[in-house]
Amino acid sequence: MGGSGSSSAQPKNRLIVLGESVGGISLGEPRTSVEKLFGRGKSMEREGGVVSYFGGRLVVIYWFHDQLTRRVEALVTRWSGFRTRSGVRIGTSRQALRALRVTCRGGECNLAAGRLPDAPGTIFTMRHGKVGQIDILYS
Repeated sequence: MGGSGSSSAQPKNRLIVLGESVGGISLGEPRTSVEKLFGRGKSMEREGGVVSYFGGRLVVIYWFHDQLTRRVEALVTRWSGFRTRSGVRIGTSRQALRALRVTCRGGECNLAAGRLPDAPGTIFTMRHGKVGQIDILYS
């Protein structure tokens, strides 16, 4: 069965596309496609809607509006090995994020891809003035 490699292996694709994808896994992608490429991952909850890949470097969420779905609804990383083409990654300063025209409030900076409900977007959770977590999700 396709990319059944270890879920702790390092990802080959390390690109973050804001509001779209992380490591080659895209929002809206069918779960069957993710599992064919990367294996089943490690389930982090009983219902199986939160799955860890690459030794916890990427978390894929299949929950949306309190319902388990069959497609990628959110991607979460705290690993500095993933980065955008412009170099934004875990550890990037709040000041450097300004080039992306993010909206910052408290400990979060947001980049909305659209103004409609449930539009894809990106949340940068800040820790000590630097990006500590990146979430690509439907807002």
